[in-house]
Amino acid sequence: MKQFIYGLVVIGVLSCNDKNGMKTFEVDGTIKNTTSRMVYLEENVPNSGPVIMDSAEITKDGKFHLNAPSKEESLYQLRLEGKLTPFALFINDVSKLKVQADLNNPTQPYTVQGSPASEAMINFDKSIYEQGLKIFTQSSKVDSMTKAKAPDSLVGIEFKTLETTAQNFKSSTQDFLKNTKSPVLILYAIGSFQNTAKNLGMQGLSQSEITDAVNAAASKFPNHTALQNVKKTLPPAQEQSQATSAVRKAPDFTQPDLNGKPISLSSFKGKYVLVDFWASWCKPCRMENPNVVKAYNEFKNKNFTVFGVSLDQEKGAWQKAIQQDGLAWTHASDLKFWNNEAATLYGVQSIPANFLIDPQGNIIAQDLRGEDLVQTLRKYIK
Repeated sequence: MKQFIYGLVVIGVLSCNDKNGMKTFEVDGTIKNTTSRMVYLEENVPNSGPVIMDSAEITKDGKFHLNAPSKEESLYQLRLEGKLTPFALFINDVSKLKVQADLNNPTQPYTVQGSPASEAMINFDKSIYEQGLKIFTQSSKVDSMTKAKAPDSLVGIEFKTLETTAQNFKSSTQDFLKNTKSPVLILYAIGSFQNTAKNLGMQGLSQSEITDAVNAAASKFPNHTALQNVKKTLPPAQEQSQATSAVRKAPDFTQPDLNGKPISLSSFKGKYVLVDFWASWCKPCRMENPNVVKAYNEFKNKNFTVFGVSLDQEKGAWQKAIQQDGLAWTHASDLKFWNNEAATLYGVQSIPANFLIDPQGNIIAQDLRGEDLVQTLRKYIK
């Protein structure tokens, strides 16, 4: 579950590196249980990776001192010589802070003192890990009950509990975004939550929710360059609303089916098609599959079909899930996991996700779950 903790910002933490007229900040540190001789202070800069701002030799008693110019709050990290990943992350919201690290401590490898934003970030990481672990545990229970062929009523109760936990997780993150006093932590929290949601196969923040959060933060911190730059990169709320509500053409794509034969979305033109993004490893997807099967059986003889696109990596697991769940429609996948080209084309950030396409190739609805799927199909297909 460690991968849930250090999710860096998906939409990018922008920063300014002009050193003219900048203030400086200092980092005093102590590190235990390392054989490295040097430590590097790096600023996280988008599109170019971390930039080394300073370096220092670690003394025999594990101490070091670093400093760097600072124009505004940004996200920094400490990395040891010969290591690819950092051992500590912090925000420079103060002129001087202290980092204490113990590389043999698996639960709390480092602490940051004197920096309220950094301490809040560490607490947020802890919270997001604990909530992610809770969702993972509940999801595994639902999966085990399903495999054991437990009564649908009992499985349904557990799945409802899982959905409630996932919604509470999202709500608590949104509350955090509203209340935090650090502009950098807002961006960090958005990215960390989105990465965690993706790993868990749950619904993350929508594009409009991200835009709302960034816009609110930009208004709250009008002089923070990073937030203002991020705001400029996001589409206006009106455009997003039009993008999700207005009829728009479905981008065509081609992927191999189970036999390796290329299948294009355009080959279904003239039918209502539900493009269903899922994966064998995605517990919420597997729980949603019975609803898709129900819809397919009701409308398959009424100019409707489902085109399943899997975000699997292993063909065997993908094929087994299709058989187990009785998914009797066309399936395709490039087996590239989250880098699935069709999912990227459609902006899929979490699964299950689906898009309903009319006979003319227009997207007329998306993310239909449970009874909403059947009711929407009844609206369009007579």
